[in-house]
Amino acid sequence: MTSKKCIHKIKNKDNTNPVFILLCARKSNNRGYKNVPLTPVRDKDFLIDIQIKTIRKKYKNSEIIIISGFEHNRLIEHIKFKKYENIRIAENKNYKNSNTLDGWKFALNIALKCDTYIIHADRIFDISCINMNKNTYVVSHNIDKSNYNLGILVSENKLVNMSYGLPNVWSEIFFISEHDFDKTRDVINSKHKKIYNIETFINELSQIIDILVIEVETKDIKPLKEIQ
Repeated sequence: MTSKKCIHKIKNKDNTNPVFILLCARKSNNRGYKNVPLTPVRDKDFLIDIQIKTIRKKYKNSEIIIISGFEHNRLIEHIKFKKYENIRIAENKNYKNSNTLDGWKFALNIALKCDTYIIHADRIFDISCINMNKNTYVVSHNIDKSNYNLGILVSENKLVNMSYGLPNVWSEIFFISEHDFDKTRDVINSKHKKIYNIETFINELSQIIDILVIEVETKDIKPLKEIQ
């Protein structure tokens, strides 16, 4: 288990505006099979609304790219109804045959080189999770010895390995610094390497660039299963 003294802290850089990629192509496994980001959470807000409002609270002018798939038209209508500005929606028409890594690849190949967040659509996060850094990093929000989700092995503030069952729980938030953007996209597009899923991709990338691990409070991340 990694001690908290080994976790790097982020310094605020409020004068910058990263791009946010929200992966919203999946359908819910719950009865009804609705689009995950269109899950009602509180009052009249869906999960996607809370994500956008959190981003806007920290970075008012940041561009948000939504990668859609399941119920694409319904998602577009909701964004239009809410009158959100500076948001692009890109449809992954092959989402039925795509895994999560395919979604990442699709997103990075339509994005421009800049500081970029990739965030999965099935979680609510606080602004503490999106404080800018000059380095690429992943966010960890809990230490759980019985973790069955993707976890992170940390040494001297850096990611050593990502794998299922490690106690440092990955929050499904990944920040790519502008400096590392091209290298990241090159790795995810590599055809000669055996990169099949998120963990093999991030582990491969960590051999080329330093990936820091940022720890936030457990209360600052709520996956969909906890929200519901």
